[in-house]
Order: sequence, then C-alpha cells, then structure tokens
Amino acid sequence: MSRPSRSKAHGFSAFSTALGVALTLGVLGTLVVGAMVVRELRTDWLASMTVQIVLEEGADGSRMAVDWLGEEGVQSAVYIDADSASAEMERELGEPFMDFLGDSPLPSLIELTLDPEWIDREGVAGLAALASGWEGREGVTRVAYPRRILERLERGFSDWTTPLVLLLAIFMAVAVAQIFNVVRLSVFGRRQLIRSMDLVGAPPSRIRQPFIAEAMGYGLVGATLAYAAVVGLLGLLKPFLSVLEGWGPEKLGLLMALQVVMGLLMTGLSARWAVARYLGARLDKLV
Repeated sequence: MSRPSRSKAHGFSAFSTALGVALTLGVLGTLVVGAMVVRELRTDWLASMTVQIVLEEGADGSRMAVDWLGEEGVQSAVYIDADSASAEMERELGEPFMDFLGDSPLPSLIELTLDPEWIDREGVAGLAALASGWEGREGVTRVAYPRRILERLERGFSDWTTPLVLLLAIFMAVAVAQIFNVVRLSVFGRRQLIRSMDLVGAPPSRIRQPFIAEAMGYGLVGATLAYAAVVGLLGLLKPFLSVLEGWGPEKLGLLMALQVVMGLLMTGLSARWAVARYLGARLDKLV
C-alpha cells in the first residue's frame, strides 16, 4: 500500500475514532444534564410553594413576621392583615363583597417562602416537621400549605430516581465498552507495526506511549465536540426550562470537566489494553 493510501486510511480512522467518542460522550453528557435538570426542577417547584401561617384575631402579625425570618428554612416572611387580604380578593374576583359583608371574612396571615437549599435538603418531611411545631405557637390558628400535592410530587421523584440511576449505570457500562471497541479497532490497523517494534527490542512502555497519547488526543477532541453538542441542546431548551437561566460557568465547567476526564480516561485505558494484546503475540495471530 502506498504512503498516501496509508495516510488517508489513518486519517479516516482518526476521524471515526474521535466521532465515536464524541457520540458516546454526548449521549452520556445528555443523561447527566437531564438528571441535573430534574433535580433543579424539583427544588424549584418546592421552593416556589408558599406556606401560610393563619393568625388568631388580635395577634401582632408584624412582630411575628420579623421573628419568623430567623427560623430555619425560611427565606422571607410577609405579614398580610385581614383588610389587605380582603382587598386582594376583591381585585381577583372583581366583586366588592366587602360592601355587603361589612367586616373582612378573611383572617390575618403571614406568608412564608422557603430557602431552596433547605427544602432541597430536607424535603417535604422536613417541612411537615416545621409546620407541626409552628401550629403550636401562641397566636397561630393553623399552618396551610399544599401538603398532599407536595407529597405526591416527592413520591413521584423518588419513584423515578432508582430507574434513572440504573439506566445511567447501564449506559455508563455501554459507553465504556463502545469507546474501548472504537479505540481497539483504531489500534488493530497498526498491529503489525506494534509487533515489529516489539521484535526489534523496543521497551513496552515506549511502544504504548505514542498510541496512548494519540488515543487521548481523540478523547479530548471527542469530549470537546460532545460538550459543544450538549451546550447547543441546552441553548435550544433554555426558553422552555426556567431552571436553565441560572446555569453559569460553574455548572457548564463541571460538565466539560466530566466529559474531558471521561474521554481521556477511557481512551487512554483502551489504547493501553489494545496495544498490550499485540505485544508478544505470535505472528500468525496478527493476520
């Protein structure tokens, strides 16, 4: 075979290897990003929920709201008196019911929003424990929040967590096998060269080094292409997923680091294993 033909074949092998690594890491990165998005959606939904502390008549709501700001898991506390609550309801209903009722039918209350990090860590069970303690406080009639909806939401996330983790583990194994196979095929085309270097007395480490470096170069190129593809997908989904608005260099950098490390590690180990198969092999096994 002429030198240009060999160069062309090697170039095609390099392209197919980098593309195979890119496709594998791209799908893996998409699964990881999907898991991160689902987790953030859960936190966002839980944190967007408000807790209403219904007060007894005559309770000092302004002072109690200030006290509640120091509570664990509370991000903000707003006191809404009975008249303000009734005026807000009149605006929503479009009917001035206060004209014929006279007194406000609504109680005064404190509206709480929760800290996202705390609700993500403690979940619905932690909120239920806090609400139980708050209901026993002086001046509090009851604590209202959509407990059943949140429990159902939490249960739904829990039910999906185990299958998703298993799916990710299975795909990780498939991804490793795929990259190993792609790199092995790339090395296979130069098995005669590996055996020739072995026969002239070249140390195994010197034989492996250029193949491992080349394979890791494919891994770096493939990881870069995979990262670009995943970031492009996130850009397309950004208008539809509000949680992506907060994704900055920290999370995107973590994603890139994960893909680069996986690409370098898997291609490097694959090349080491593939070259080792032909070191010391019989000549008739190389055909």
